[in-house]
Amino acid sequence: GGGKTEAYLGLSAFTLVLRRLHNPGVLGAGVGVLMRYTLRLLTLDQFGRAAAMICALELERQKHPEHLGAWPFEIGLWVGLGATPNNMGQKGDSRPTTARARVLKFMDNDKRHPSPIPLEECPWCGTKFTSKCFKLEPSVDHPTNLTIRCAGRDCVFSRNSPLPILAVDEPIYRRLPSFLIATVDKFAGLPYVGPAGALFGHADRAD
Repeated sequence: GGGKTEAYLGLSAFTLVLRRLHNPGVLGAGVGVLMRYTLRLLTLDQFGRAAAMICALELERQKHPEHLGAWPFEIGLWVGLGATPNNMGQKGDSRPTTARARVLKFMDNDKRHPSPIPLEECPWCGTKFTSKCFKLEPSVDHPTNLTIRCAGRDCVFSRNSPLPILAVDEPIYRRLPSFLIATVDKFAGLPYVGPAGALFGHADRAD
């Protein structure tokens, strides 16, 4: 209760903005802050608070793209399969843990099934997520991204402005979010997951 989280989030925000100012364009994108936790429960608690900070940074970037770049500030949650989907999935995939399977279950009955990601409400305005908040893109049968929009009509992260949140491994490896929250078990699998290497730099792509 002493403000430790607020202190490191403030430092993280400063670091991410400074990186954009010093490296215009795509060179300022990529993972700038990586937080590693040993306990999954603590990780999920910190994720909601860090997501609110990233939302604030993204709104500032939209106001000043000439200084902060065209690539959005995003936050990724890189944890075990029990908390987040590791794969997007596609039609014909019978695994119940893919993003597609979790979203379809939530859309079927959002009161009985948990949210597809370990957040139950919008980190910006606090509105509870509904089945309409999660969208598999570009198509339900063959998705490559899971976009999340707030259900609040007055929230800035609704309609055409999705929340800057990545909670599926495949899009994380492709988009390389500015802020990444992870658990130690994901690091143990690094030798077996080639795409994860891009999180640590030397990536020559943005998407």
